[in-house]
Amino acid sequence: MKKYILTLLLTISFYSMSTQQVIQLDELIGQFNEKSHPNYVALDSTILPVNKTGMYLQKEPLNKLIEAYHAFKAAHPNIPFVIVSATRNYTYQNGIWQRKWNSLYPKYNNATQTAADILQYSSMPGSSRHHWGTDVDITSVSSSYFQQDPKGKILYQWLVENMPKYGFCQAFNEGRDAGYLPEEWHWSYRPIAKQYIARYKYLLETQPEVIINKLNFAGHKELDLKTLLGQYVLSVNTDCY
Repeated sequence: MKKYILTLLLTISFYSMSTQQVIQLDELIGQFNEKSHPNYVALDSTILPVNKTGMYLQKEPLNKLIEAYHAFKAAHPNIPFVIVSATRNYTYQNGIWQRKWNSLYPKYNNATQTAADILQYSSMPGSSRHHWGTDVDITSVSSSYFQQDPKGKILYQWLVENMPKYGFCQAFNEGRDAGYLPEEWHWSYRPIAKQYIARYKYLLETQPEVIINKLNFAGHKELDLKTLLGQYVLSVNTDCY
């Protein structure tokens, strides 16, 4: 019996590692070009309203997002449902980080404090869920819109009540004790994103240097990257695991 249990555990462990290895490291940390990836589709080619051209998502979450959009517009035809951010690769995220770093570092003159300020809402390059082609920001990136604007309130109530039907979860909700501030606008396609976060968690626990050695952005040498990656990548809504 002991030999059988050991064999079973080894088989499960091997299977888990094998399925995780399907997700390539470069795709996990956004160091790829989504525009040339065969599994990514341009939002410009769909019915979805967008606030800028050139955004992409993986095929499966995109199709489910279109279903959700149709359902919302059938119920609320006069309320905006606009995709304002989708896949963001490493280069794009690094541009966001660098702009904020350049603005904030002179204020603090300290890498840790600068990073803490940026990390309220923006990810370090290589750590964003937007790298995965599974996550979108909808209509506004301001909590006040969803909390105070009548249209924003209706949209958020609908998202909370209905997006799980299409496989989406609110990644950064209220009630977490670490990570980013709540984001009413950020929705993640769980069936695929949970595989990415599992792979990220596995690497952080077993081979963090595999990820850390691939990262190169303003302040990275002065920060405790292993701790920050764990805190901000893994501290999400439990419904997203």
